[in-house]
Amino acid sequence: MTDNLFDGGAGPQPFGAPAPLNPAAGPKKQLRLLSAATGLCIIAFYILQVAVFSLIEALGLSGEYYDNLLFQNSVGSVISILCLFGPFLAAMVLMKSQQRRILDCFGKPYAGGLLWLAVPAGFAVCMAGNVVTGWFVSLAERGGVTLTAPEAAVPGDPAGIAFHIVQIAVVPALIEEFALRGVVMQPLRRYGDAFAVAASSVIFALMHGNLIQAPFALIAGVGLGYFVISTGSIWTGVVIHFLNNLFSVVISLVQSNTGQSADFAYTLTLSVSLVAGLGCVVAYRFADGRYRFRRTSLPLSTGQKAAAYAFTLPMLVAAGLIAWTTHYYVSFGG
Repeated sequence: MTDNLFDGGAGPQPFGAPAPLNPAAGPKKQLRLLSAATGLCIIAFYILQVAVFSLIEALGLSGEYYDNLLFQNSVGSVISILCLFGPFLAAMVLMKSQQRRILDCFGKPYAGGLLWLAVPAGFAVCMAGNVVTGWFVSLAERGGVTLTAPEAAVPGDPAGIAFHIVQIAVVPALIEEFALRGVVMQPLRRYGDAFAVAASSVIFALMHGNLIQAPFALIAGVGLGYFVISTGSIWTGVVIHFLNNLFSVVISLVQSNTGQSADFAYTLTLSVSLVAGLGCVVAYRFADGRYRFRRTSLPLSTGQKAAAYAFTLPMLVAAGLIAWTTHYYVSFGG
């Protein structure tokens, strides 16, 4: 009998039900295996990015990458598909006992009306994340720390704009939700739904690789994870994720192509979405068909689960790569 989490299993489980433990491995050992799998996916994500850019340089296309926005956006989409989707898809294939559970979350929401309440509520959570991020960046600046983030050039031609929307809004919404709310979060639900949401949100935040996007991604990740689990469908997260990224794209396009400030439109959208979203949150709280989060019966404290998931060699190496990337976007005394 194997003690590998990726082998065996007790067959498909309902999306909302805790998956059974592999009896050949203890709960802490299985959690470490899940951590190692996620850590290896992150490491592969970095290695494949280096490989893609090395190939671009070897083919003499570096100038084309920086001068041609259409090519740049196409490469960005390829990076998301190859470097992010590829490793996490491989992890799902190896998680034989979890494949059906992960794929089941691509079904319809438990109740039809849930999506219409969850999407504006989730979008409001994203807007709240923007507010908190703004406060965090301002606080850092007051302390003499300048935080930056990668900036994508904004095209002005119709074809370039279309590819830009695909790269920034469509591809990340699909692939990041599959990776984080699917492959990472679903297997962790056996340790409690709240732990699964928290752990996947931290991974989601760290993988952004800078301290401007990370606080936002942490808050947004909690909202996305909550609504994916409570509606029973990862498509809820995809729609919220897409709308949030599309909003950012539209603001950037307005500012870049009109020369006009989009501050008023941004503030208005943020204010309206927060007010409307709060109403949807209240309505969602009493909605029929909503899944209620479950706790785990496993004999592990929150601290034990956090330590088992955080301190494996692949996860520590992945954390080191993330820290190495993040330091390029932090400067002191500025």
